[in-house]
Amino acid sequence: MFLCLMIILFNLKAFGSDLDYQKNYCVGYFEELYWSLDPIEEEKRRDLIIDFFNKNLPGSSQLDFDLFYDSKKKQFITDIENNDVSKYAKVNYPNFEVIILDAYINLFKQGKNYCPAFWDNCEEESIKAFFDAARDYSNIWKGEENVISFLDKNFINHQCSTFMRTSINQKEFIFDLNILIEQLTK
Repeated sequence: MFLCLMIILFNLKAFGSDLDYQKNYCVGYFEELYWSLDPIEEEKRRDLIIDFFNKNLPGSSQLDFDLFYDSKKKQFITDIENNDVSKYAKVNYPNFEVIILDAYINLFKQGKNYCPAFWDNCEEESIKAFFDAARDYSNIWKGEENVISFLDKNFINHQCSTFMRTSINQKEFIFDLNILIEQLTK
C-alpha cells in the first residue's frame, strides 16, 4: 500500500513538473511569436495573418480590438463608455495579437510569480524551458516573407496552441494587458 502511494505521488509530481515545463516553454514561444508577428507592417501581409487566424481559429473574427492608451498613466482605458476617448491614443489589436498576448499573459499569470516572462525569482528549470522555446522557435522561423507558410506548418498544431483561446472578453483583455505593461515599465 505504501509503495502504491509513493508511486502515485511520484507520478503526480512528475506530471506537474512536465506541465510547469510546458507552460514556461510556451511563455517563451508566445513571446517569440508575438515579437515576430507584431512588427510586420505591410498591410497585405498583416491581412493574410488576420485571415489565417479567422480561418483556423473559430471566433477570431470577433477579436479586433480598438483600445485607448493613456500615456500619462501608462495604461489602457478600461472604462471606454464613460471616457472621452479622443484624449487618448487609439491602438488597434488585430485578432492574432489579441490571441497570442492573451495566451502569453494567462500562462505567466498562472505561476507563483511572473517567471520567466520577467525573470521574477525564476528557478533554473523555468529559465531553461523559456530558452528552449526561444531556440526551437528561431530554428523554424524563416522571416516575415514566409509567415503564412510558418503559421500553416509550424504554428497551428504546435504544442502551445492548446493554450490559445478565442473567447476573450475585451475588458478582461485590457486588464491583463495593463498587467503586462505594468511589469514591462517597472
